[in-house]
Amino acid sequence: MLSARNRFQYHIATGRGTLPVAVVLTLLIWAATSVHDWLNIGSLLAFGFASYLLLETETQFALIRTRTTLPAASFLLFYAATVFLHEASISCILPIFFILMLLNLFHSYESYHAPGYLFQSFLFLGLGSLILPPLAWITPLLYIHTISLRSLNARSFFAGIMGFTLPYWLLFGYFVWTDNLSGISPYLMRLAQFQPINYSILTLTHYVTWGITLLSSILFSILYLQSAYKDKVQTRILLRIFIWMSLWLNILIALHPQYLKELLSLMLIPNAMMGAHYFALTYNRVSRVLFNATLLTWVLFCLFNLWMHFFNF
Repeated sequence: MLSARNRFQYHIATGRGTLPVAVVLTLLIWAATSVHDWLNIGSLLAFGFASYLLLETETQFALIRTRTTLPAASFLLFYAATVFLHEASISCILPIFFILMLLNLFHSYESYHAPGYLFQSFLFLGLGSLILPPLAWITPLLYIHTISLRSLNARSFFAGIMGFTLPYWLLFGYFVWTDNLSGISPYLMRLAQFQPINYSILTLTHYVTWGITLLSSILFSILYLQSAYKDKVQTRILLRIFIWMSLWLNILIALHPQYLKELLSLMLIPNAMMGAHYFALTYNRVSRVLFNATLLTWVLFCLFNLWMHFFNF
């Protein structure tokens, strides 16, 4: 039974006003940091669309057993608090590619049309790897996930290869057309290139952001695994993929700290989903304490990043 002390958590997790409030807060924080550079609106639009796709993913597969907009709201709020993500660049579309990759991967679950869905899933992964080369290392791991999704066969295996390599074939065709065959070489070399691990390029803001996302991913993953039996088999499989993706991304950050900004933008996706799943379905003393602690952490994290941004530490 819902305790009176958990009603605040319940209203936030299931209320209709949660997402609009998150949108307003995101707009205010983004405007405060980008008032002198409105070109950064590209970042806001990209992450806004990514939050819609995340909500659509949750809705299509009923990942949370109640009506909630908390995944999208959480994603937007942590984007807003992570000020260095407000800067517009081509990497801003990576969360969109990542969610579309997951969306098509999930659609392949026990589907007769699995080859088509996996082609599209690997296509978005291939597009993402053009921007962020370490994403290519997720390719074999994606095939492992197709085993649990019961969608791996000869046709879907080769469909995945075709999907991932299609962007590179198109790029190769462009360089052939422009009579610049050597132009494709840098893109291919980046896939296998492993730069020396150098953490000295990271700032205090980067370490704090990574630490918070890492701790939250571990915490919410453990909490979910303790109550996973309450979900349907399909839901358990899909949510565990979110957990594994969080692990893969953290490993990539550890190996490629120079891409921390881009990888952290992807880390927000599984974190938002797993945190929303816990707070929308669990109402007890532990969840109440964690919910209040999460809100306080977000406020302090946001103030810290704003301070570091405006005073150029």
